[in-house]
Amino acid sequence: MDCKARVRGVFAATTVDDDIVEELGVHAEAIYASARAEGCDPHEAERRVEQQIAAWIANPALLRRRPRRAAVVVPPGGSASPLTSVPQDARYAWRLIRRQPAYSALVVATMALGIAATTVLGSVAYGVLLKPLPWADAPRLVRVYETRQGSTRRFRPTMTNLTYRAWRDASATLDALGAWSGQRVALAGQVQASRILITQVTPTLFPMLQAVPALGRGFIAGDDEPGRAPVTVLSYGLWQQQFGGRTEAIGQTIRFDTTVYTVIGVMPASFAFPDRETRAWVPFFIEPVTTPGRGGFSISLFQAIGRLRPGMTPSQAAAEGTARGRSVPDPGVVSMAVFGSNGPVEVTAMPLLDALTADVKPAILVLFAAVVLLLGTAVANAASLQLARATARRREMAIRAALGAARARLARQTLVENLLLGLLGGAAGLLLAAILHRALPALLPASFPRLDDVALGWRIGVFAAGLSIAAGLGCGVLPALHVARADVVPALTEDALAPAGGGLRTRTARVRGAIMAAQVAIACVLLVGASLLARSLLRLMNTDLGYDASNLLTARLVLADGEYAPERRLEILDTVMQRVSAAPGVVRAAYSNAVPFTSGEALSSFPVTRRDGSSVQVQTGVRQVSPGYFAAMGQRVTQGREFAAADASAADAPVMVNREFARKYLDGRALGWSLPGQAKPGAAAGTPRPIIGVVEDTVRHDVTDTPQPEIYTTPSRNPAAGAAQRILASDLNLIVRTSGDPSAFTPSLRAVVQAAAPAAPLESVMAMRDRVADSLSQPRLYAVLLGTFAAFALAVAGIGLFGVLSYTVALRSREIGVRSALGAQVRDIVGLVVGQSMAIAGAGLTIGLVASFWLTGALQKFLFGVTPHDAASFIAVAALLLLVAAVASIVPARRAARVDPVRALRG
Repeated sequence: MDCKARVRGVFAATTVDDDIVEELGVHAEAIYASARAEGCDPHEAERRVEQQIAAWIANPALLRRRPRRAAVVVPPGGSASPLTSVPQDARYAWRLIRRQPAYSALVVATMALGIAATTVLGSVAYGVLLKPLPWADAPRLVRVYETRQGSTRRFRPTMTNLTYRAWRDASATLDALGAWSGQRVALAGQVQASRILITQVTPTLFPMLQAVPALGRGFIAGDDEPGRAPVTVLSYGLWQQQFGGRTEAIGQTIRFDTTVYTVIGVMPASFAFPDRETRAWVPFFIEPVTTPGRGGFSISLFQAIGRLRPGMTPSQAAAEGTARGRSVPDPGVVSMAVFGSNGPVEVTAMPLLDALTADVKPAILVLFAAVVLLLGTAVANAASLQLARATARRREMAIRAALGAARARLARQTLVENLLLGLLGGAAGLLLAAILHRALPALLPASFPRLDDVALGWRIGVFAAGLSIAAGLGCGVLPALHVARADVVPALTEDALAPAGGGLRTRTARVRGAIMAAQVAIACVLLVGASLLARSLLRLMNTDLGYDASNLLTARLVLADGEYAPERRLEILDTVMQRVSAAPGVVRAAYSNAVPFTSGEALSSFPVTRRDGSSVQVQTGVRQVSPGYFAAMGQRVTQGREFAAADASAADAPVMVNREFARKYLDGRALGWSLPGQAKPGAAAGTPRPIIGVVEDTVRHDVTDTPQPEIYTTPSRNPAAGAAQRILASDLNLIVRTSGDPSAFTPSLRAVVQAAAPAAPLESVMAMRDRVADSLSQPRLYAVLLGTFAAFALAVAGIGLFGVLSYTVALRSREIGVRSALGAQVRDIVGLVVGQSMAIAGAGLTIGLVASFWLTGALQKFLFGVTPHDAASFIAVAALLLLVAAVASIVPARRAARVDPVRALRG
């Protein structure tokens, strides 16, 4: 039986709309299919269809379209099982979605944005915090490091050779202990001077990770012993680059700096330790505690990991390591120089995964919580729209019920419709997440850990699908309950306008108001957090650096020890400085062993006699700078004078100190005082070195750091001077102050260095402003992300509030007409709408401010110069939300004020 043709034939001569006839045909087909599924013969199935058609003919009023109303579409309501009716419900829902594309696109887009953001943050959280490390027995691997009680120095986790050797030789908690240290070396055979990162590793490290070379062998005991032939294991990339992937590379040689290494192995392409920047590995010999000729200890610093024995815990390993470290003789002044304290050793053991992610874990958790709130806002907005739509369709639902559809079936139909919207939002969100995922490397700082492990794999796909289903069901529950509880008779007799005095007094209106208040509360929480991070970022950006970072170009010039003697280094530097200073657009030029936001500063500890005769042990950084350095940096000399060219040849080798050094050790009166002639631990005292000037404190590595004592020296050209007074390091930083854009001078600087030292690499050429900006990359990222989430939540709340008010005005047009007919003025009508908006916003704002006061404590770690309960942020957010609520009510209020009482009463 062609049910659709039969229905079209019956209603061909009637006034029933074509789309309703089409839906009735679908309904008739479903009745026929249901009867056949129950075992009825074709004649009985046709009889049931005819019986239903007769019922429709007997009630033609139910099938007429009301003016300006959505078409009454009656889905099947037979007795088929819920599972068999789901495809029919899905097809019907799809037709409704296609019938109102603009509305459907708004709901889908809202959920897609929330799902995309949550999916991306979820992939980051899983890849960084939860995904297992790629090494065998990863849960047993622990990062071990040490410090000293009372230490004030901020180091990345390190271990000393003293504690390492004492612990390695007798450990009951670890079955293996390994160490590594990275270094940059010149790679021989390159057309242009270049440097790569290689990592020194102990022979125990690869076996601990159960890392097996793809070619050749790894390191074995004895490879690290002094005097053995240098060997290396290459990364897969360097093997391809240098040897073209040939197996004959094993046994060949490669030169790093001035040392020739024999290639003994190649690691798989998937292996990366400690990160993917490492291009090769060489043996690492952990030196014993040595006694130099003038007495004292020699300390080396490096990174270390251990593997717990079965049944052991990190805390047990830490306790054992602490005991082993304290069993070593106290290194005294050397420990003071390195750690800023000679207190007892304290060893920490932390699961390796936790150690790798410790710096970013709090931020990821905070941002993930924020994006979940964002998704909640999107779902709430969609739920509010769907609830309003369900209210507008209550007559349609009543007709379906009158035609025999069960309430449960109608509720299920509503849920299926919302679930389909959620799945569409999820599909769009997953596509958007894939686009955002490609941008992650550009958005996240280069130092962000485990970025290579962040991927949109099948687990994230399942996560996104779950979010889509949850979002669809979340925005469909309230409309489904509304449909299931609707009273048929009033819905069929009323004209779909709200009764007088409706406002927020009906149950559905109160629910919509509660949803909107929740959106306002979520927006409030996100806005307060974003405001705190933004104010903190502004404080960081406006921090006094102690120097002028504008128009300043910096670069690292590498003059390797084995290739350039100290005298030759000075000749090259003199040539470079002379040519750079004479270049057009250059104001000043200088050099130093370390500049802000770079490494290279030496540490020292020595006794100093104060003016009152008392002695104090100094812990200080030592920087070697050229004459004119402070003028080039724009670093103010607060007392005395800067280095002059003649100071390099002076027998007494004068020094300068910063204000913190003078305050902490010399009672603020440094001029006229002298420091010991040798600032190296354990070295014999030489000719006292007079302090000729005091300079402003500078920010070294982090703008949040407190000033630390520092000594400045200048390279000595006096033949009688010791090596320590000449060049401290082979890596030197060039500083060039220009009259314009410093980056524009980069090609000229490279040309000058190439002419003076063709084999010397020039690295890390950056404007100082860029270095400062890079140091703020993480706080800037967090502020931007949370600000974006907050802006989206604010926009959704504002649009949702506007929609609810507009819909309420439309429903209450009769009430407004009655009020106008009874003498209500325009300001009264406007006040009615604005008052409703402010009531919703006020309730949400109250909840949001209380929640923000409780939740913003989680941001304490990310704030600088701002407290978590900063009053200005809370007040500004409250004012902004009230302003948005007022703006959202303007158009609905004006629309309400223009309601014609006569037309409304005739409605």
